[in-house]
Amino acid sequence: MRHWFLTLILWLAHAFCGPAYAEKAPASHVALVVGSGAYAGADALPNVLSETQAIATRFRELGYRVIYLQNPQRQDILRALAILRLMARDAQQVVFYLAGHGFMQDGRAYYVPVDAGGAARQARVGAALPVMLFARAVSERPRQKIIFFDACRSVFAVPEPSEAPPPLSWQAGLALAYASAPGTEAYDGRLGQSPFARAFLRHVGPQSPPLAELMRKVRLDVVQQTQGAQVPWFQSAMLIEAYLQRRPD
Repeated sequence: MRHWFLTLILWLAHAFCGPAYAEKAPASHVALVVGSGAYAGADALPNVLSETQAIATRFRELGYRVIYLQNPQRQDILRALAILRLMARDAQQVVFYLAGHGFMQDGRAYYVPVDAGGAARQARVGAALPVMLFARAVSERPRQKIIFFDACRSVFAVPEPSEAPPPLSWQAGLALAYASAPGTEAYDGRLGQSPFARAFLRHVGPQSPPLAELMRKVRLDVVQQTQGAQVPWFQSAMLIEAYLQRRPD
């Protein structure tokens, strides 16, 4: 029986119902960090937990309220998204960092929970989660939504149209930062971090540049680490300049 969900509920009960809550300013920045590495057999990703722990810590240092999931199953992620929606009700910016296995089908990226299979050749499309679902979960009001997808975008070769969810459209205020180009792999790396996570931690801090410039630095870093084998990709529909760190009011 996993205890993270009960711990999270107790933390939220204290945060939202405690006597001091009314005196605190609303959280303007929240983040969901998901690290999935406990896939079966050869699909296991040994670096994911150590790197996502460091990334969750970095977001906390930048002033975010953070939900961090280790090896969650599909339903765990969906429950966390429901909690995040409550936690972020007044947030100006929501950031997601998803590390694990992923794939593409019909031009859409999917994140693979540990109970949905492993690499693209094994994952069940109906059990995987489209990356746009994460943004949709916190799109009930205008806000900035940034998704970092540290997973492969290899093309899923066996279509399962009966299981595939309907496409979710782009929205204003959304940015997607992929660890790899369309149709390519994202490497797990060595020394406890993937190339993308290593570059992220190297360049994200209190003095980080705007998001688009930050991603250019991350892209160059990853390309240098992998000798051009992995090229991060960035797409944005932001309406204003976005920063990962909280800016002075």
